This record gives sequence, structure tokens and C-alpha cells, in this order.
Amino acid sequence: MRARRVGTGTEFRLFQGEQEIGRLDGTAVSFRGFATRDDAALAASVAHVALSRRRGEKPRPVHAPSDLLVRDHGSGHGVTEPGGVFAWLIQPEAGGAEAGGWGFEIELLPEEGTDVFAIGRARVMWRALQSTRMDRRMRQSSAGERSARRPGSNEVDKEAEG
Repeated sequence: MRARRVGTGTEFRLFQGEQEIGRLDGTAVSFRGFATRDDAALAASVAHVALSRRRGEKPRPVHAPSDLLVRDHGSGHGVTEPGGVFAWLIQPEAGGAEAGGWGFEIELLPEEGTDVFAIGRARVMWRALQSTRMDRRMRQSSAGERSARRPGSNEVDKEAEG
């Protein structure tokens, strides 16, 4: 996974190969491209469990979409556990699931907001998606893309992108 800075701010676009897979902005990490709401919610759970473990917490693992509860919260859909909302679902754009797909966003803690920590947290989540094969449920994971991937690549491109 590579992170490319957008302009001169704190926003980064996340790439695997040449495909954009998500974004981070210092306050949250998001991944996008899932075909269904259930896939996005399950992926959010996988990412949340990995991030929680990295933070030294003991999360409750989720094994299937039926273990998740997605609730309407104001203008969005929150993926919840007994402790509260742990991720927000991102609905497909007007073009439908083919245009950008479903996604999820997980908020970072204030102390994780600096570039190096935020990128590290995004990598923790991405590795969890890869290790559970949730990344293969993303539209970006066509057969050609999977064969072109370099396993374990942690390249970071922090150069400003115009």
C-alpha cells in the first residue's frame, strides 16, 4: 500500500498498485470499493479488530455479516458493537456500486493524527483486509490487479500530488 499526499494538507490517497483503495486525512481512514453494504460492514469489522489489537485493546471478533449491526445514525449508517459505533459506512456514489462501491471509515484517535501514525494505522487495517482476503471483495481487485500486486509492499509516496 502506498500513501500519496494530496496537495500540501494532511490528506492522503491510498493505493494498491495503481488502484486507489482509500483515503486518510489525519482524523479518519477510509477504504472504498466493496460491492455490497454487507461486504463493507464486514471489512470495517476486520479493520476495526486489527486496529483495536494494535492499540492494545481486546475487541470482540466478528465472523459473519450476521454478527454485525448496521444502524441509521443521522445522515449515515454506523456499524456498531456493544461499545458503540466503530465505523461509518460510505454509500456508493450516484453511479452505483460500479462507480466507487461501498466503503467504510474508521476514526483515528487524536494521538494517531500525525502523518506517520495515520499512515501506520491505515497499513494495519489494509494488512488485516489482505490477510482475511476481504481485499478481494473490492472492485479494484480484478484478476489482472491481483496478479500485478507485490505482496508485502509498504511503499510510501509522500510527494505532493497536483
